[in-house]
Amino acid sequence: MTTIEGFFSGDDLDIERDVTGITVSDPLIKAWLTIKTAPSVADAQATIQKVITTIQVIGTGQITQDGSALNGNGTASMVFNLTAVNTALLGTGRKYYFDVQVKTLSDKVYTPDKGTIQLTQGITDATS
Repeated sequence: MTTIEGFFSGDDLDIERDVTGITVSDPLIKAWLTIKTAPSVADAQATIQKVITTIQVIGTGQITQDGSALNGNGTASMVFNLTAVNTALLGTGRKYYFDVQVKTLSDKVYTPDKGTIQLTQGITDATS
């Protein structure tokens, strides 16, 4: 279980994750970061959900290594981009629950990480 804290509401936040044990002939093709007020909340009511692939999408993220023999050799790497607007939705002082779920080329789905995220109030509000 992972705890993400020490970051500020209203700031950009990149959440980077590595997933080991990828079968090199079955690389990752998709990943989800889902943040909810409670684990039982339906995905459709998630506070934030980011869906990434191997194609970079600004403000969303990318699978940077898919774990294939030529791109990570068993270790996949990914980054989910939470924008300042996204982290402002989380506010301050409230604990949220998240998980990272991944999908392989052969349609296998795994959840390699889960935990909590809690942001704090910053001092400066300026953005320009």
